[in-house]
Amino acid sequence: MNSENQNTSYRWLVLAAGCLAICSIYMDMIAYAPILGEIAKKLSIEFGTATNLMMGFVLSVACVLIWGGVVCDKFGMTTALVLGLLCSTVPTALMPWIGNNFATVMLARLVQGASVGFVFATIGPILALWFPPKEHGLASGLLIGSVSLGCAIGVFASPAVLGITGSWENTVFILGTPGWVAILFAILITRRTPPASNMPEVPASHGMPAETMTFMSALSCPITWLGSLIVFCNAWAMYCLYNLVPPYLATEAPMGLGLGAAMSGKLSIAVTIIGLFATIFGGIFFDKFAKGDSRVAAIIGFLISACIILILFTAISKNILLLALCLLFSGWGIPFMGPSISAFIAMNYPPGIVGRMIGWWFGFGTFGGAAGLYLGGMTISSSGNFYLAIGMISVVSIIGAALSIFLKSTLKKTPGY
Repeated sequence: MNSENQNTSYRWLVLAAGCLAICSIYMDMIAYAPILGEIAKKLSIEFGTATNLMMGFVLSVACVLIWGGVVCDKFGMTTALVLGLLCSTVPTALMPWIGNNFATVMLARLVQGASVGFVFATIGPILALWFPPKEHGLASGLLIGSVSLGCAIGVFASPAVLGITGSWENTVFILGTPGWVAILFAILITRRTPPASNMPEVPASHGMPAETMTFMSALSCPITWLGSLIVFCNAWAMYCLYNLVPPYLATEAPMGLGLGAAMSGKLSIAVTIIGLFATIFGGIFFDKFAKGDSRVAAIIGFLISACIILILFTAISKNILLLALCLLFSGWGIPFMGPSISAFIAMNYPPGIVGRMIGWWFGFGTFGGAAGLYLGGMTISSSGNFYLAIGMISVVSIIGAALSIFLKSTLKKTPGY
């Protein structure tokens, strides 16, 4: 795009609409985690079974992300945003009336998971259609940072609202209300046509011209599958960090650390807030220091994430200061690499399929989050502790770092770096 058109200030309103949508759906996702023990008690189920409410959400994310990109590419980002937000807000609005049955709650969580599939697919088009390549890292950092912001708000507010209402169903209902604001904002802001222009040329892989690259031909590129595996490891670490570590901190010993919901909430919100700064800094790092090389942030992020295993050691877990520092350090890793991965996709696929490629990478990859939560829940139920579930985060992070070494596109770099 020419500089004058592409750099219109309206792009920041479009970015804000995307950030608000992402923030609200992740508030709904994480609201269950700090109060999972209360939910299990009210539904008369085991704690390990209750973790399926998180796993089901993530599994739905993975399935719908793959198709959410199709909706975004074919019908536009407004449709994708509104449809996704409705999938999140309608179940929360109904929860006071359907929240007394585990099967019904599980179904609601599956519907809510679809929200991420539709909304997340808009990240690629927002970057590719509204922002120049030199701002992809920053814009992506703000979008991915909204995940951490939503999680931070949800983790902090959920126990507090539960304490006021005394009902987990009403807690979920209240935390779902920002989604309606996000719907209105998306309708008002994102219907404008992106600046018409000369899109930066995206040379295609293996000699195929960019303008002829289709979604199916993109799937034949090895880099697509390598990237999907990297996101698989990323999602495993992220979803287990945000959904299994808070219950580990709160649950009574010997199963957990016995810090209680309030202290668990404080530590968890610190982790998610540091994730917000990590994504913003990660975007700047990608633009200014890595110069468009996504491998650097991915390797660094995975190696930092692997340090989460340290919270299992008594010397760390019994010292609240060391525990907090370890959680903050580990919480920096996964969000830090997010902007680099999103920008890599936006820069290396044609704009006409970038929504579907975002959906494919993160859709396939999010099965890692579902697998991590499912296997983590199984090991928690069978062993009566969180050791193996948290240890697997570190193992998968090391595998992700090894795979990231090879994340070098066969495409020429998009003009702008």
